[in-house]
This record gives sequence, C-alpha cells and structure tokens, in this order.
Amino acid sequence: MSKGSVINNQDTLIRVVCTFVFSLFAFFYLYYFQADLLTVMQHVFSQGQTHYNHLIGAILITLVLLFVQLAIANLFKKVKMAWAFTFVPSALCLIMLTDVHPVPNESRLEFGAGVYLCPIAFVVYSIIVCLSNSTGLSEAFRSSFNNRIVRRLWVNIIVLLSLMVLICVCGNNDKLYHVRIHAEQCILNGDYDGALDAIKHCEEPDENLTMLAAYALSHKKQLPESLFEYQLKGGAKAMMPDGIKTRFELLPDTSFYAYLGNCYRQRMQTMHYLNYQKRHKRMNKVTADYLLSGYLLDKNLDSFVREITRHYAVNDSVSLPKHYEEALLLYTHLHSTPYIIYKNDVLNADFQDYQKLENTIFNAQRKTALRDTYGNTYWYYYMYE
Repeated sequence: MSKGSVINNQDTLIRVVCTFVFSLFAFFYLYYFQADLLTVMQHVFSQGQTHYNHLIGAILITLVLLFVQLAIANLFKKVKMAWAFTFVPSALCLIMLTDVHPVPNESRLEFGAGVYLCPIAFVVYSIIVCLSNSTGLSEAFRSSFNNRIVRRLWVNIIVLLSLMVLICVCGNNDKLYHVRIHAEQCILNGDYDGALDAIKHCEEPDENLTMLAAYALSHKKQLPESLFEYQLKGGAKAMMPDGIKTRFELLPDTSFYAYLGNCYRQRMQTMHYLNYQKRHKRMNKVTADYLLSGYLLDKNLDSFVREITRHYAVNDSVSLPKHYEEALLLYTHLHSTPYIIYKNDVLNADFQDYQKLENTIFNAQRKTALRDTYGNTYWYYYMYE
C-alpha cells in the first residue's frame, strides 16, 4: 500500500472518530444537561407561543453544529490542520446558545459575555488558521505525525476534550437554576415526584424552590405532612410568586392561582392573599393548608393554633398531619397557659429525645447533629432555620 493511501485511510478514520465523539457530546449535552434551559429560552423568547421538544431539539441543533463544522472544513480545505480544529466554530456556537442566564429580580433572560466574545474568538481563530497555513506551520505539524495514527488520533481527541471542557465551563452551569427549571418542567408535566426529588437533592435553599416544593406537595396532598423535610427559605412570602424573588419560568401564574381558588388582577403577598380568601369565605382544603403552613413558615404558632381548629378536629382521638402535630406539641411546651393543650405520648417522647440531644451538645456541632437526626421536623426548622 502506498504512503498516500495510508495517510488517506488515516484521515478518514480520524474524521469519523472526531465527528462521532463531537456529535455524541453535543447531543447528550443538549438533551440531558441543557434541555430545561432551552425549554425556558424558547418559552420566554416566543412568549409562550411555542414549546421546545427535548429530543427533536437536541437532534436538530446537533445537525446544525455538524453543518457548521463541514462548512468550516470546506472553507479551509487547503489548510492541512488537525481535523478536530474544524469543530472550534461549532463549539463557539454552542457556547453562545447556552450562555444564557436569568436577570435577577426580573422576568427575563439575557445572553452572557459569550455572545460577544465568541464572534471575536472566531475571527482570531480564522486569522490563526490562515497564518499557520501561510507560514507552513500547519504543514510542518502534520508532517511530524505522518504514519503515526495513534498520535494523530490522540492529538485530535485532546483538542476535542478541550473544546468540551470549554463548552461546559462557559455555558449555563448554575446548578440552582437548573434544579429550579427542571422541577418546574416536572410540575408542568404532572411529575410531582420528579420535581420533589430534584428539590430534595439540592443542598442550597432558595425561595423559588420553596414555592415549587410547596406547590408539588400540595398537589400530592402532602404539604402539611412533608414540607419541613425540605430546605426552606423566605418564609410564607416564598410560597407564592411575587414576580421578583419568586416567579415561575414556565407555569402561568393564572394556573397557580386557579389551583388555589381565585386569580386576582392585583398581585398580593402570600398571607395577604390567603387572609383575603378567608375574609371572603373562599377557603378550601388547599388554601387552608397553605394558610396553616404559612403560619408555620413564619413561626407564628399563636395564629396557627387559633386557625387549625377551624379546619381540623384537634383531640387525642384524631391523627393530624405530621408537621401540624409537631407544631402543636412545640406550642404546648413553649406556653405556660396554652390556648390548646396537645398530648401525644409517642411524639412527646421524640421531642424529649430532641431536647436531650440539644442539651448535651454545647458547641458548634449542635446544629449539625440535630439536623442529621431531626432535620425533617418542624422543631428543627423553628429553632434553627
């Protein structure tokens, strides 16, 4: 076999491998990591008129990126450079597409610095390619690896890996925002378990995640049973969208308020809205649990105790949702002349164990020790959050 034939065979193998690796990366990056972001982008930029399909979108965008790569390869076909370098413009396009972030305290998205820097990077890339060709640098580089297929392949793979790392670093990698929009996408699809699982595994508390957790738990009829098993932030105000700190990216506010009972033209804060519903006798089971949970989030046990008797029978023979029982027991222990004396022998024994553990640890490890054992109780939230 002639030397030219060997080189051509090597070129074909390298091109196939590079194209396969980049295509695989682009598809999985778009389909698994940035799918929810692209869904929000299409929703926001189309003003809710169109919907992004994760699978079709990932395939189409990957094909466009390959088309860009082929166009660059044809444009610089006389330049003898490593095939992986022809994927640089495709990588820059992918960075521009995914370097999008929400504007703090506003209901809009904005492109990051990548939308300005990537075109500049493409110009620099083109200049470097042309200069390397005119100076003979690319030819010398290529000649040094002739008939060394393994080395040539590794050089191309290293270039591709560098591009992948660059894409991951420069694209939107805000973990908290990704959890938030993924949870909202799950809620929109009716997958409340999926939303709650994503929120539960997020280590950083956030007002939007508090709102989404409360909404998903309410749909599962577990709001008073499981709310304080999640990391919460913002108090009762975070239970409803205010358009600033808490807002939906995909779900219409009208759908949220329709679920609660009534949607009003004027936006109201959580407790204002719920008390307005109560004054106008528009309460239902959903809003009642929202109101009671709101009092607990604000640590307003006195209002909680006076309100719960209007919606639940409070006596020794009736079992209440977990967090309501914990709050009533805590209230009884904190007041010398309580409005309600709540008794539950099993729960009281757990509370005594909680107090015993709390009193035996006097240093900075107390909060950590209590969180590990009682972090899913209202007692821990009331005392330490």
